[in-house]
Amino acid sequence: MGLEWRTIMKPHQYDFKEAAYHRLKREQAFQNVFDFPDFVEMRPVIREAVQTIARQGVDHPVLPVQVERLTIELERQLERETRKYQSQGGVYPNQKNELGNLTRLYTRLLQAISQRPIIDQEIEDIIYAVNQTRLSLSKLPPLVGSGKLYEDGHDRELRPHTFYYLIAQHLVRPYLIDQAGAMVPQNVNKEGRQLVARLTVYAYRDWDAYLTHQYDEQHNIKNRRGLTSREYYNQLETNELKYVDHAYADVLADCFTDFTHLVVPNYLDHVDIMTTNLDELFRHAPLLRIKFGQLVDQHFLVDDQGHEHVLDAPVKDIRQKYQYYREHFS
Repeated sequence: MGLEWRTIMKPHQYDFKEAAYHRLKREQAFQNVFDFPDFVEMRPVIREAVQTIARQGVDHPVLPVQVERLTIELERQLERETRKYQSQGGVYPNQKNELGNLTRLYTRLLQAISQRPIIDQEIEDIIYAVNQTRLSLSKLPPLVGSGKLYEDGHDRELRPHTFYYLIAQHLVRPYLIDQAGAMVPQNVNKEGRQLVARLTVYAYRDWDAYLTHQYDEQHNIKNRRGLTSREYYNQLETNELKYVDHAYADVLADCFTDFTHLVVPNYLDHVDIMTTNLDELFRHAPLLRIKFGQLVDQHFLVDDQGHEHVLDAPVKDIRQKYQYYREHFS
């Protein structure tokens, strides 16, 4: 019996990514970049482009944490709105302006990605995925009735009398223009307003997403071509310094835990970090206000002048680490 010869396709001849893309295209008319097979690999580049858009979206100097906050909100808006319209399979009359803004946001995203100095196959794949999503949104059919509109968190502020508010109130004291006055913008100097802005960001920040941002940026650095050892360490150092304020996540969590142990169950059955009115509690138990202040001083490493020093040690450690790397491995 003779042998039957067949053409065997070797693994390297089969483009798994292309096959997955074709399958995705067959399975769904609406193509969503967040559902593409290799979105995890795309995400660092997309996030970098969103950061560019966020920086372009402010017309005056702002704190880095404010740009980071806007970046996260834009990312959240992109994914949530896209998934909403994908699920709806169309657009309601009251959503037309919102959809138009979303489509323009994708156009700006494409422009930002296309401005990268090197456009290789990976970047072309990302441009393709983003553009397919934009086209899918632009082709949505009209629906009858009314649909939900997206709500973001641009106007979030610290709620008076709550845990985060009282921490800010305690830490802002050295920056008050009138020491007997309230924590209102008119009575807080520039440095103090920046402190309150940072604490507000920390109160609402998704710390897991924040660290994902850091890892994505590190991924970009590690895959950047042509860097010398010194440039590589410099960029990693800049990355770690940029995200060093994640130390506040532990400080805030530990401070809240210690405070909870102080008041539950002797004074309250439960403390909600965002809603419990602590001023009311302190009016009934004045000694607790003093103990609360002591906890804040302890966890935020407050000096005799009332200034906090949470980041002093982490920043010093990062600088020393990369100085050692540059001296011994460059």
